[in-house]
Amino acid sequence: MNKKFIIIFLFFIFLFLIPFFYQFSFSKYVFDDSFIAMKIQIDKKPRIDVLSVSNTNSGYEKYANDTHVITLRVKITENNIAINHFNRDMIQVFINNTAIHSSMKIHLISNNNSELIYDLILSNLIGNGNLSVMFPEGIIEDSFGLKNDFQKFDTGISIDNISPSATPKELSIENEKSQYIIHSDENLRPINGWDFYNSNSSLSKVFSSPVSYPIVITDYAGNTSEVFINIKKAKNIMIYYANYNGYYVSQFDSNGKISGKQTIIDNTNYKSEMLIMYLDGNIDKNTLQGRVFDYTYWGKNTTALCDYSEIIYQYGYTPSASTWYDMRSDHVIRFLGKLSLQFGGQGHNSANNSCLNGNNPIPKEIAIQNLYGLSGIALQLKNCEEYSIVYQVYVPNVGWLKASSDGEETTYSHNKPFSAIRINIVPKSEKQYLINYWNRVMYTDYVE
Repeated sequence: MNKKFIIIFLFFIFLFLIPFFYQFSFSKYVFDDSFIAMKIQIDKKPRIDVLSVSNTNSGYEKYANDTHVITLRVKITENNIAINHFNRDMIQVFINNTAIHSSMKIHLISNNNSELIYDLILSNLIGNGNLSVMFPEGIIEDSFGLKNDFQKFDTGISIDNISPSATPKELSIENEKSQYIIHSDENLRPINGWDFYNSNSSLSKVFSSPVSYPIVITDYAGNTSEVFINIKKAKNIMIYYANYNGYYVSQFDSNGKISGKQTIIDNTNYKSEMLIMYLDGNIDKNTLQGRVFDYTYWGKNTTALCDYSEIIYQYGYTPSASTWYDMRSDHVIRFLGKLSLQFGGQGHNSANNSCLNGNNPIPKEIAIQNLYGLSGIALQLKNCEEYSIVYQVYVPNVGWLKASSDGEETTYSHNKPFSAIRINIVPKSEKQYLINYWNRVMYTDYVE
């Protein structure tokens, strides 16, 4: 190969490589130029969201009546608010499909560049049905003229201002007990000591004794109705008592009946001189215990003899301020054919009656005033966890005193004997209901 050929070959190779050679840059800096042709901002409509719903009806937040307060926490999302009509004049409240005029308050909770948060507070909600809140279109408008959409928000809360209607029924069951059932037209809240019967709209309880008192039932929304409990058929546990106050006693009263009520009817000053009682049924007779304060004409440290039973009674606490009589004591007598426990004694206000030492016979002018007798009493059921004993006494010119129970002494004063008494045994869960019912007649001359 001659030199001329080699030179020509290399020349063509050089020409071939020139395009590739100029693709490489040997400069120190490389510049990348760019520019923004157009900046576009896409705006959205103002948005209204309910973040949460709260209800002061604790435990039953899905129900409310006109006593409860409903709070909606509402968020408005928008960067450029131009018009804000989030107020009471624009927002509407509905129960079912009917607009109502409830009390409405609006509190601003927070405010930043992109959102507002309000508390919408509703109260005095009158009516019955599902609660909803309407936010009309256009109550929020931004600077570009965009408006919020119409929204009707369902709170999920049922407004109920109707009290429950109930039908009570007593059923006799085994062992001479009664099952008392309260049927309602709507679901009820539980009541301590009562069970639901088949559904949450019926309540049930088993009773061992006759008793009468009102109980309050409450629906989920908090509406209440008073239902009168009237147990007549139960005979499993009975308490019998007779109160001698100057009138002839021919029978025992029992389970809440007034013993000595003729004194109240006749408006006399007769006083209870002797109280006799006993338990019957499925209960230990010695469970019943009692003590009295006996106010006598002869005064302290004296004793006298009961005209009826010849049991000794004494001035002051019998047996003492800290001890009790029961059916094992020496104060047990047979009265109207029944072994019974006696407190006090007949003869407190008998003219010429003397204490055991034979002194201080009662003058006739004192005896006819009937100033003496039992002035305080306390009863209890020993070692009885299931039942309570409730008792109330009547004092002439004062009326019925506050009902007492389970060992509490009831007295107006120890020199003011009572004339009548009523006693009952109830399940402990029902004790306060009975006390409250009896206390309705405090300081009155009520007789049933």
